[in-house]
Amino acid sequence: MAKKEFQAESKKLMDMMINSIYTNKEIFLRELISNASDAIDKLYYKSLTDASVGMNKGDFRILITRDKENRILTVEDNGIGMTKEELEQNLGTIAHSGSLDFKKDNKDENIDIIGQFGVGFYSAFMVADEITVITKKYGEDQAWKWQSTGVDGYTIEPCEKDTVGTDIIMHIKPDTEEEKDEYSQYLREYPLYKLVKKYSDYIRYPIRMEVSHQHLKEGTENEYETHTEIETLNSMVPIWNKSKSELKDEDYNQFYKEKFFDYDDPIAHIHTKAEGTATYNALMYIPSKAPFDYYSKDYEKGLQLYSNGVLIMDKCPDLLPDYFSFVKGLVDSADLSLNISREMLQHDRQLKIIAVSY
Repeated sequence: MAKKEFQAESKKLMDMMINSIYTNKEIFLRELISNASDAIDKLYYKSLTDASVGMNKGDFRILITRDKENRILTVEDNGIGMTKEELEQNLGTIAHSGSLDFKKDNKDENIDIIGQFGVGFYSAFMVADEITVITKKYGEDQAWKWQSTGVDGYTIEPCEKDTVGTDIIMHIKPDTEEEKDEYSQYLREYPLYKLVKKYSDYIRYPIRMEVSHQHLKEGTENEYETHTEIETLNSMVPIWNKSKSELKDEDYNQFYKEKFFDYDDPIAHIHTKAEGTATYNALMYIPSKAPFDYYSKDYEKGLQLYSNGVLIMDKCPDLLPDYFSFVKGLVDSADLSLNISREMLQHDRQLKIIAVSY
């Protein structure tokens, strides 16, 4: 089977992306989960007008599986899947976005698609030395396997897959002597759980993974055994998207303490939603006391910034003037323009409008 080369400037772009554009390796999981969510969106959107799809919203999920012994991490979805041509187009040409094409083809501005630039998939090469994609398009009989070790190219061949959707199978790089355990953490349960909660907690489909729990062994008083079960890791519905009438002060305060690691209730909260020139939800809190490092040079102001429920920036200073630097909170907007990395936000007109509007 002949190996195909990436198109034109794609090699250079991939090398730049892996080594320069993405500065934080852990965001690869956010990117793959967001892509999986987009694929499910496409099939769910189709199911609304095509009864033959035979799936309800509750049937969709994203599954993370680990094989520590063989250093394999898999992100699997049961979304729309891809044909051979779509594999060529979406994965053979870096910076081509199938999600953006879908949104344009349907001419519906209300379709919330997260990934619209088409490079997030390749961030996985920061932690993997080989990636295999197995996919089957809804309505097609043939499944396809795409495989690559990076800039040297890729192969595509037919394969077997019983269900529609896409599996991203990553062979995680070996640890280096200089940075011990740098890559193995992405094969462990708790680090993966933390990454899902940090970046993808509000993806609207369940993100599931096998989780271990210690239980008291039956018939004993202090002997424990380990049980594993598939659990949903993410909350799915962010509090700021709920109606104010659904929420009590206790709900706002509990969210604040969990999100911003404070033991005390805030003095006040502001929950606002804007539509028009800029569309966003914002939830802000006034803490009961100043942060411990508030008067030090190390203190960083800023609100958490989300796009469609996906964390983009942990502290965005442009959203707060200096005299409100003590405020904690977040802003979530689908209007933000992002460049080729979601972690590198363009300070564009939309961000400036949001910053002055509340």
